Amino acid sequence: MRVTGVVLAAGAGRRMGTPKGLLRHPDGTSWAAAAAGLLTAAGCEPVLVTVGAQADRVRATLPPGVRAVEVPDWSRGPGAGMARVLAEPAVRAGDAVLLLLVDLPHVDLAGVRTVLAHARPGALVRAVDRGRPGHPVLLGRDHLDAAAAACAGGAGLRGFLAGTDVVAVPVAGAVDDVDVPGDLPQDLP
Repeated sequence: MRVTGVVLAAGAGRRMGTPKGLLRHPDGTSWAAAAAGLLTAAGCEPVLVTVGAQADRVRATLPPGVRAVEVPDWSRGPGAGMARVLAEPAVRAGDAVLLLLVDLPHVDLAGVRTVLAHARPGALVRAVDRGRPGHPVLLGRDHLDAAAAACAGGAGLRGFLAGTDVVAVPVAGAVDDVDVPGDLPQDLP
């Protein structure tokens, strides 16, 4: 089963004051690089990172083997990056795509693997935590066209996933996104 991993990191992080892909762990690793490393360690191949705001700076933090996907219209909203990445040949060539937001620092390898365990061409899987839907999200290739159409207007996948039969799997940290400086966790490695 070939699963393409995608880190969604194109936004400006306006409320944070910087793109979240540029935030750093205490060891200096950018959040974009750490999320890409997580998907690589889980077995995703290839791993892509969407870049938009301060694209060159985010791209410069990525490890070798991880490819940046430019989202020129990133300011339209999360659907712009989703639409762009769902059209990528690397995504289309795989059996499924695993999507992870860059600002979920508590999602760990075990959580990603829990979602990946359901990978197949017909899969629609979403991580949940404390009864709330979150990320990662796994889309089997059978759903890529419908997901891309849902994102075409600039919206993300929320509406698309709400109207489908999604398998929900528990993943700690799946809803603990970091939006403002006060949300920054103090317990990161």
